[in-house]
Amino acid sequence: MSGLANYRILSPLGSGTFGQVKRNLYLVAEHLPTSTKVAIKILKKKTISENRILSKVKREIKVLKNFHHCHIIRLYEVIESPSNLALVLEYLPGGEVYTYLDRNGKIPEDRTRVYIQQIISGVEYIHNMRLTHRDIKLENLLLDEFGSIKLADFGLSNFMADGDFLKTCCGSPNYAAPEVLAGQKYSGPEVDIWSMGVVLYTLLSGFLPFDDSNLASLFAKIRNGNFVIPYHFSEPAKDLIQRMLNPDPIARITINQIKWHPWLQLNMPFRLVRKNSFIDFISKSTTNSYTIDEELFLECQKLVEIDKGKIQEIREAIINKIENDFTVCYYLLLDQHINGKKSLREDIKIPLFIADSAVSTANSSRSSSKNDFCDQKPESPSNWVYGFRSNLDASQFMISMFSSFKDSGLEWRCLNNLSLNLRTISHKNRVKMHLKLYKYENSYVLDFKLRQGNSMVLLEVLHRVYYYLYLRTCY
Repeated sequence: MSGLANYRILSPLGSGTFGQVKRNLYLVAEHLPTSTKVAIKILKKKTISENRILSKVKREIKVLKNFHHCHIIRLYEVIESPSNLALVLEYLPGGEVYTYLDRNGKIPEDRTRVYIQQIISGVEYIHNMRLTHRDIKLENLLLDEFGSIKLADFGLSNFMADGDFLKTCCGSPNYAAPEVLAGQKYSGPEVDIWSMGVVLYTLLSGFLPFDDSNLASLFAKIRNGNFVIPYHFSEPAKDLIQRMLNPDPIARITINQIKWHPWLQLNMPFRLVRKNSFIDFISKSTTNSYTIDEELFLECQKLVEIDKGKIQEIREAIINKIENDFTVCYYLLLDQHINGKKSLREDIKIPLFIADSAVSTANSSRSSSKNDFCDQKPESPSNWVYGFRSNLDASQFMISMFSSFKDSGLEWRCLNNLSLNLRTISHKNRVKMHLKLYKYENSYVLDFKLRQGNSMVLLEVLHRVYYYLYLRTCY
């Protein structure tokens, strides 16, 4: 276990999401080997014992250690001393969404949609890990330096098992679902849906849907689903809120239904479209199938001294998320890499066309009319996105990608080294799409977006692309 010797304390951060415990609970610090800012949560063991929150603290540590998702706060290491427990967390300078809303008032619908998409992404990941958060509220939603949402405070989360029901009444009353207040058994995910509905309403309006100084009156409003929707909410937003705040947990909308709701579908990121795309990709990257980023591994060796004879042991520690100086350094650099300090796009340094076969294939398609590829108003909504990934090396990947396009009846024009415009060669039921190429660790991610044409035809075309790229080449 590394100590605080690897950190330089910069300033107190305030009470944060555990504001009920002590002031100056959080510290802003710099991780010296990587020069990365982190937040350190200091918990006094005496306070933990007196407040009987040991199980809560243990639960949060256990949960966060297993999570690696772009919309969930990261826990890098836990440092223990005789009197204190220090949790080294991701530093999120944007603070609480609650504070942001308090300062700025209601948030425009387009921006709210982005926030809810991010929250849904994180919550679905949690549910897929057989967990429920159970305390989703504005105070537990934090903003990073790019203005993206991160879910925090997992002290009330609980594990789910098939056929099991929870009965603990926890969380904040204003965000609590009717079945929780009534002391009824609940399976778990539906209470998170209710809380997200409260968050959605509050972001759009600037105030809570259920609020009353009298607790009995507040509970009555929640149990009956008594709330007024402001006139300025769009009809799709109204419909989604009403379905999320349905007092009947069985009839309440599910996460999968929320993802396909018209209000949330507008400009939906590809990672939310398919249940097993980006979310499963992230979770797989934290299991034993995880592929270590060799460039980052070499960079860590320059920053942290290690015994050369223990390199394999260190690799296994990274895969199994065993805390030591090296693994903390690795994951801090990895998150820098992912979050934009080293842009995902900047990672792709390879030329777009690698081999002669790929070049000739590409050149044959460049002769198409340029104007026909230019931006046009879509004939149908352009919010259909489809994504998948490949673990091939760069040369094989490029050859396979362009060969699969050709075999699937597509032609294309290169916009730059990271994006293409594609269309079907056949004029019948023609679809046009845009492709962005990303690199995540050692995998390449293809992100398709429909620009024009029928969405069902798009799915058929991309099924062929997937078949040629994966079934014939990769597996």
